[in-house]
Amino acid sequence: MKEIILNKSKLKDDEITEVLDKARIILRNDDGQFILSHFERVYFLPGGKIELDETPVEAVKRELKEETNINILLDDIEPFVLVKNYLRDYKSKDGTIVNRLVNTYYFTGFTSKEDIEYFNLTIPEKKDDLRSFYIDMEEAIELLKEYNKENPKATYLALETLKVLEEYQNMNME
Repeated sequence: MKEIILNKSKLKDDEITEVLDKARIILRNDDGQFILSHFERVYFLPGGKIELDETPVEAVKRELKEETNINILLDDIEPFVLVKNYLRDYKSKDGTIVNRLVNTYYFTGFTSKEDIEYFNLTIPEKKDDLRSFYIDMEEAIELLKEYNKENPKATYLALETLKVLEEYQNMNME
């Protein structure tokens, strides 16, 4: 598994005050498009937080089911890339400022399902209208390049997603 380290602010390990583990997926359909999600003015690949006593595989399957009602076939049970994203002075949901390390395991998978349904969204996801849609790689890259630079979460997720898509494209060209 390839590891990508994003650490623009040169955060050192002993400065980290919070570690968060996530799992996300590049989920392709028959037309070669993949699912991109939009929530709180941020674009990202489907997935989310790995719960206690949950593996990255279990987390990505659960999150995808909750967010899209899609049961997936993973290309492999191992992630193709791990992104370690170091975020200095990150504002948490409760308003506190933390130095956060986000470890995100990225998988690839396939679905023949055409419709995306919203199965078990959280209250904030419902309130802010989480939406997922199929998109071509080139369109997604253009969309992510136009991320909301005023929103720190949009900034770090867009840059991370662009790196992951680049790695995915390189992997499929070999």
